[in-house]
Amino acid sequence: MELHHLRYFEAVARHGHVTQAARELHIAQPSLSKQIQVLEAELGVALFNRVGRRIELTDAGELLLPYARRILRVVADAREALHERANLEHGRVSIGAPPTVGTHLLPQALADFNQRYRNIELELHEAGGSSLVQLLAEGAVDLAVVPLPVAGVEVAELFTEELVVAVRPEHPLASQMPVVARDLEAEGFVLFPVGYELRDRTLQLCRNAGFEPRIVLDGAEMDTVLRLAAVGLGIAVVPRLALEGVEALVGVSIQDARLNRTLGLIWHPERHLSPAATALHGFLLERLRPSAA
Repeated sequence: MELHHLRYFEAVARHGHVTQAARELHIAQPSLSKQIQVLEAELGVALFNRVGRRIELTDAGELLLPYARRILRVVADAREALHERANLEHGRVSIGAPPTVGTHLLPQALADFNQRYRNIELELHEAGGSSLVQLLAEGAVDLAVVPLPVAGVEVAELFTEELVVAVRPEHPLASQMPVVARDLEAEGFVLFPVGYELRDRTLQLCRNAGFEPRIVLDGAEMDTVLRLAAVGLGIAVVPRLALEGVEALVGVSIQDARLNRTLGLIWHPERHLSPAATALHGFLLERLRPSAA
């Protein structure tokens, strides 16, 4: 049973006349009659009684009609939903980002996106870079902002940001010029969880300078890391962006190390982006790349 058979059947049942139904459907009357016969043969029942120049539904036709109308209505609703989706009248998109980006860069961008596309539902996942790449592979997020490089994904580079050592304003490192990596050897470090690129960069910084960091606390998220550094528990390597508006901390640059990271927008190479995800993709490139400033 094909969908067009049901459409033809419903039109004939509604008009009670093949000629009028054929006119509505823009097909020849003999072709319509043939298609009704094909449907009847497939179902093994007569659907219409021919009474003079009119046709009437048989008991089998009466039984089929509400099902046919329900199916045609569902198909029409599906087409309308897809049309609305394509025209961004409805949709849903999920994005992942590190906490710093989620806190400092995405709020205004997502608010502006929502103003432009009022009926698109947004979902945000905050996690470290490796966790976000895994979420992308699993299909849990459509897009993610992560530190580069990342293999096996489509990438659009966004911007490069400086990493600094967060210390209290009265800390000796805050007034020392210049500061080199070896100056950090006696300090206690607050580390991010496993899977966070900032954790790896902290360990790399220390080991490249010839020492293992003294870890005073392991596994804290960004907000907690900043609070712990602010009360003097230890120092932490963070993006300078994370210190915006934080008066209790200052960022110390390390002169003999290239402490920066490049962030990019990634998406799965084998999954088509939905219209909503495509819209957010373009919007974030427009807003987060330096040329947009």
